[in-house]
Amino acid sequence: MKFLSLVQGDPIGKDLFLKLIDARYGAHPPGMDALRVTFEGRSRAKLGPLPIWARVKAVATYRFPTAMKWSFKIRVLRLLNSSYVTSFDGETVFEEQGGRVSRDTSPQAVESARRRAWAETVFFVSPLIADDRVRVEGVEPGVFKTYLAATEDVATVRLHANNTVREIEIERMDPATDTYKKQFIRPVGQLSNIDGLILPEKIQRYWDDELLMELTPIQVELNPPLADDEFALAGLLAGVLDADDDDDDDAGDAG
Repeated sequence: MKFLSLVQGDPIGKDLFLKLIDARYGAHPPGMDALRVTFEGRSRAKLGPLPIWARVKAVATYRFPTAMKWSFKIRVLRLLNSSYVTSFDGETVFEEQGGRVSRDTSPQAVESARRRAWAETVFFVSPLIADDRVRVEGVEPGVFKTYLAATEDVATVRLHANNTVREIEIERMDPATDTYKKQFIRPVGQLSNIDGLILPEKIQRYWDDELLMELTPIQVELNPPLADDEFALAGLLAGVLDADDDDDDDAGDAG
């Protein structure tokens, strides 16, 4: 391994982390401060009261480790076509749907979004290498925890026997139910190079045991230029509503 890692932690945790880096990227992991990934796949949705699977195209944008934005287009045959955006700039959760933007600064919403952003940062692995705020702690063979200094956020990483990711687990509030649940990110299929980034064939997201979303990465942009207001959705609309003042807004966190 030729790269230098600034990650702190106990010997077992650091050993597992380095093995994960090697299994994903080999000796030359890409340097990433920001990332944009385009996905296609399927997602849970509702057609009236009926739960259904919908086709989805999504674009995820990150400024690691705490800012992220997901833009979705959802389609069910000719019956449903919709789009929405959920974004987090490190301090505020923004959502846009139907031409309206809402924002939420409640501690529960901010904590939930921050934990999600942290889990997705851990999934890409490479952004952790040069961040000396990251700490790892060995739990048992093939399992370690990752922490970011100054937060109480923790993601548990479980590895396959070949040291690739089996799953990443966090606990956070489900915005749809306002209850805390376990959330899992699980890679599926073989790893491949997509525009310079090594990714699995599919990425699955679960709430507890329920599959919420299954996405296939199709395009990657490493370190894209990002506007200062990229994650605040300030460019979408002049009027931004506080979540507490917009009880009828049905935009939701994509999970």
